[in-house]
Amino acid sequence: MATLPSRPPTLLLAALAGLGEFSATAYLPAIPRMAEDFATGAGVVQATVTAGMLTFAVANLILGPVSDRVGRRSVLMAALAVSLAGCALAAAAPTVAWLYPARMMTAVGACAGLAVGRAMARDLYDGPALARLMAAVTLAFSVAPVLAPLIGGVLTDAVGWRSIFVVSFLFAAVLMPFVGRFPETLTVRQTERPVRAVLADYPAMAVRRDIAIPLAASALLLAALFCFLVGAPVIFLTGLGVSPSTYGSFPLFAMSGFVLGTVLSGRLAGRVTGHGLVRRGAVIAGCGALCLCAVPVTPLWMLAALALFNTGVGIALPAAGAAVMQAFPARAGQASALIGFVQILGGALGTGVAALWTTAPDRMVPVTMAVFAALACAASAIPVAAEPGGDGA
Repeated sequence: MATLPSRPPTLLLAALAGLGEFSATAYLPAIPRMAEDFATGAGVVQATVTAGMLTFAVANLILGPVSDRVGRRSVLMAALAVSLAGCALAAAAPTVAWLYPARMMTAVGACAGLAVGRAMARDLYDGPALARLMAAVTLAFSVAPVLAPLIGGVLTDAVGWRSIFVVSFLFAAVLMPFVGRFPETLTVRQTERPVRAVLADYPAMAVRRDIAIPLAASALLLAALFCFLVGAPVIFLTGLGVSPSTYGSFPLFAMSGFVLGTVLSGRLAGRVTGHGLVRRGAVIAGCGALCLCAVPVTPLWMLAALALFNTGVGIALPAAGAAVMQAFPARAGQASALIGFVQILGGALGTGVAALWTTAPDRMVPVTMAVFAALACAASAIPVAAEPGGDGA
């Protein structure tokens, strides 16, 4: 394990993770406006979210193992450079088709920020300390999805949606010198096996029962969450006539539950098992999704139900991540990549399903969330015993 810094690098790790959250959610309030400007349907623009998430998932599988071989810092710097180019391309996109490669490029930088940042945390910490750091980082970067739609909505109304990608460019540019000055945390590089052989390890890692259950539950919860995030602009902006700037303030209320959940997850680390936290989080999220199905279609009621749902997500996600990271201490980058790949596939599933509900999205999105949350509850209820073997022994 690398030498611990004088203070946990919570702010840097949170900012790196927040870059991904910001680039993925800041332009959601602008989707109807972007569709207008490009003379296309909202579903076509919504699909850029899915394209970015799929790229994020695949990039995880590559960037994680590469960071185990060449170091965390060099991978982060290269990925941030790609993200800068993607932001510039998105800001200048002449047609909607240009948004797809732009979002894929920004997703590479976002992926490195989260996956390699998580590996850096594992390089430095273990046990409850790791779980607390991951909960603290989750709490800190929860500010990004709260502020990103607010900033995106205000920018869309005041300047135009292209300015959102200019701000994303500046975010990544500011991070680069801080990453360049941070000490390399990887002390032992995994150079004995080619990357192709490392990639072949993923299926065996993923099917370990103690790993598969928290991974599946967290992916299903993210599918439910992203189903709402992508469906919400159509529900609130198109259906209820809310302005982009007003819509951008909604996450300030809805994400309060996520903040509460991450605080609880950190406080309970060491007293409740990681799998126990995942199970409790899934149940709370399921209750929130059921409330979302039952409440009137108004911003106040829907945001209150979403806050309850997000409380469960905030409890489950840090615990699931810590459980997987601790199972593979010698392959932190690869373990982080596996988490990102599976969870983002879940998120991409949610965004893809949300784009299908062009009729009555105000009801179909909550029902879909309830189905995903019920599956997460079922997965997390499966008994788990720690499995020895590999570097997780």
